[in-house]
Amino acid sequence: MATTQEIVDAAGELGKKISTHAAAQKLEGIIKQLQEDVDAQRLMTDYQRQMAAIAEKEAGGQPIEVEDKQKLEQLQGEVIRHPLLRDFQLAQMDYLDLMRQVDSAIAGGGPQAAPAAAQSPLVNPDVAG
Repeated sequence: MATTQEIVDAAGELGKKISTHAAAQKLEGIIKQLQEDVDAQRLMTDYQRQMAAIAEKEAGGQPIEVEDKQKLEQLQGEVIRHPLLRDFQLAQMDYLDLMRQVDSAIAGGGPQAAPAAAQSPLVNPDVAG
C-alpha cells in the first residue's frame, strides 16, 4: 500500500514531467508573450467584458440589443485574427488534451485511451505526443 507521501512525491514527479512536455512549454512561452502584449490584453479584456454584459442581461431577463451582439461578433473576429491570441488558443487546446490524457490514465483508462484523443481534429499533431 502506498503512503500519502509516496503519492505526493509521485505527483510532484508527474508535474515536473508535464512541465517539460512540448505542449506545456509552448503554452508557458505564449503566456509570457501575452503578459507583454498590451494590445492583446486589452482585446481580451474588452471581449470578456462584452460577454459578461450579455450574460448579465440574459440572467436578468433583459433583451440583448443588436448592437451588443454586433460588438461581441466584432470582438470575436478581432480575437480570432490576432496571431498571438490565436496561438494561445491552440496552445491551450494542446495542453488541455495532454491533461485529458493524463486524467484518463490516472482514472484507469491507461495508455490505450491516449491514441483516440490524439486523433481529435482539435489536437495539433506537432505537439501531440
